[in-house]
Amino acid sequence: MSHEASILSLNNVSKSFAGAPGAPEVSILKGVTLSLPPGASAAIVGPSGSGKSTLLNILGTLDRPTTGDVVLDGHQVSRLNEEELAGIRNRLIGFVFQLHHLLPHCSALENVLVPTLAMEKPDKDARPRAELLLKRVGLSHRLHSLPGTLSGGERQRVAIVRALINRPKVLLADEPTGALDRASADALAQLLLELNREENVTLVVVTHAPDLAAKMQHVFEINDGVLRARS
Repeated sequence: MSHEASILSLNNVSKSFAGAPGAPEVSILKGVTLSLPPGASAAIVGPSGSGKSTLLNILGTLDRPTTGDVVLDGHQVSRLNEEELAGIRNRLIGFVFQLHHLLPHCSALENVLVPTLAMEKPDKDARPRAELLLKRVGLSHRLHSLPGTLSGGERQRVAIVRALINRPKVLLADEPTGALDRASADALAQLLLELNREENVTLVVVTHAPDLAAKMQHVFEINDGVLRARS
C-alpha cells in the first residue's frame, strides 16, 4: 500500500527503553513499517510482551518512537509538540480499551459526550449524533443509565460510541472483546466492522482472539518487536 493513499503509516519505527543501570537498552519495536488506507480494518496479533501495546500507543500518539516516522492524515507526528498532539489525538483518533473506562457517575449519553468537551468549538450536532449512535448500537433505551447498571457488552458499546463521537479517522481498539463472554464478543466484533464501514473509519484492533483477527481485512503479526503481514 502506498503511503500517499494512507491515512496512517509508520516508516521504520523502532522503540527502545533504558535498561537497568549498566545494562543495554531494551528494544521493544524493531524497524516497523505499516501503511493503512482510509476505511481499512486490521488486526495486530502476537504473544504477550511482543510489543503490541507499545505499537498501539505509538499509532495513537500516546507514545513517541525512538526512531522512525509516524504520519497520521498527512501530519508528521514526530514534529508536533504535546499540545498539537493532543489536538490531533482528540480530532482524528478514537480509542477503545479492554476495560471501558466509563465515568461511573455519568449516564451513557454523558459518557459519550465527554470527548466533545475538549473540542475548540462546541459541536451543536454532538448530542443528536450521540443519541443516534447509541440507537445504532442498540442502546436507545439506555441513554440515561449509569455504567453500573449496564452489562459488560453494553458498556463496551457505549465506549465504542464515545470513541466515534468526534468523527475520528482512525479507531484503535486494544483487546476490545477480552473481558466479554463469547456471544458478546462475537456481537461486538460484528458491530466494530459494521461501524468501520458505515463511518469509513480505519480500524486497528490488537487482539489475542483468532476469531476477531480473522474478520479483519489485514492481519499483522508481531514477534519480538518485528511486524510482518500474515499471508
